[in-house]
Amino acid sequence: MISTGMEYLDRLTGGLKPGDNVVWEAADGVPVENFIRGFFDSAPDFSETVIYINFNFSPQTLFTRYDYLFKRKNSILVDAFTHGKGNGDPVFLDFYRSGRHDPERFICIENPRNITSFVSILNEIEMKHREGSFYIFDGLTGMNELWKDETAVLDFFTFTCPKLYDLNALAYWVVSREAHSREFLAGIMHITQIVFSISATDSEYYELKVHKLQDRTPLFGSQPSYFRIIDNAIAFEDKKAADRIGIGDRVKGLRKMARMTQAELASSLNMTPGAVSQIENDVITPSLQTLVQLSSLFGRPVDYFLGLHGPGRGTRGYLVSRRSDYAPVPHRSADLHRMLERECAGFTPHLVTLAGGRTASGPLLLHKGREFIVVLRGSLALAVNDETVTLEEEDSLLITDSFVSKWKSADDSGCTFIYMQL
Repeated sequence: MISTGMEYLDRLTGGLKPGDNVVWEAADGVPVENFIRGFFDSAPDFSETVIYINFNFSPQTLFTRYDYLFKRKNSILVDAFTHGKGNGDPVFLDFYRSGRHDPERFICIENPRNITSFVSILNEIEMKHREGSFYIFDGLTGMNELWKDETAVLDFFTFTCPKLYDLNALAYWVVSREAHSREFLAGIMHITQIVFSISATDSEYYELKVHKLQDRTPLFGSQPSYFRIIDNAIAFEDKKAADRIGIGDRVKGLRKMARMTQAELASSLNMTPGAVSQIENDVITPSLQTLVQLSSLFGRPVDYFLGLHGPGRGTRGYLVSRRSDYAPVPHRSADLHRMLERECAGFTPHLVTLAGGRTASGPLLLHKGREFIVVLRGSLALAVNDETVTLEEEDSLLITDSFVSKWKSADDSGCTFIYMQL
């Protein structure tokens, strides 16, 4: 067993095996680099070659962000950014012109848009550094943005993944969950050995799910795990601890909505600001008396703070969601806000805004069930299977077993619509 660098993740998965290809399906803004750092922080004497294949960042940015990697004499940067998305800009080329970097370890691909050329260079590296190397592909989404051919990216993965497996290499592959078709993600899932998905929550915690663990059974089955990032390190919580975070986050959220300071809330509750801080950070659990005070102060039932508030449980029999309550959902092309949690209503509605002329490719969010769309403002053009469906204001669309591959604002002033996962 090879440690992931995190004891909790090792217990959850049984650790890594030589040949494992690990796919990290990450929502936008989720820092996968902390999992990479965790591995190498726990294995400072890792002696095999580390190959970082980069499509997304300037070489200087990577050199700074992953200084602990590139200070190693056994590390290699394969730069597909400078002459790719970077368009050969002199600012990026200056990294190489300085002469401070070994061309054997910092390889700038001159034509990364040429798939054959890119694969040829990578094949040479694989043959030179065979057994036990560690590959980091950052990432499949950047590769797709450069090649503009999702099929070619999947073909590359389908070819490379088994090859690295046979070489007993480890490989981390980063992919943006919101940027690809379901067929692409299903193809990735079929080939690789391990698939994690990571998403942000409404709190300071992130959620990790194990979607595939070949020849192993995850410790907690399909239940999600939760972690925070503290001083660039991953700190996992057990499921019960993750459930407890709701009280502190709800108190903090309501206090901020009411534009109150911790000192003002403490005065209303007849306690110290330090005690309020401990409640909001889940260091202590508020007493029943304090929960009743919070309920009266913020006009929410006590079970709201305990995470039990749902249909039929509220004292009023209805639930009002204000625009300020909506939870932002990271997305590269659209302004996306979750209006309600599924446990509150049995479905998940989102308020979505696309700027004028803006296009979002692939699914807005991963979802296997039905979807319902209502246009509130502007005009929305959808690519559904092989057809284009245009919705005007107050038009709606129910998707049962079809797939939307593109979402485009057909109005110069933008488009706003409600997207529901049923």
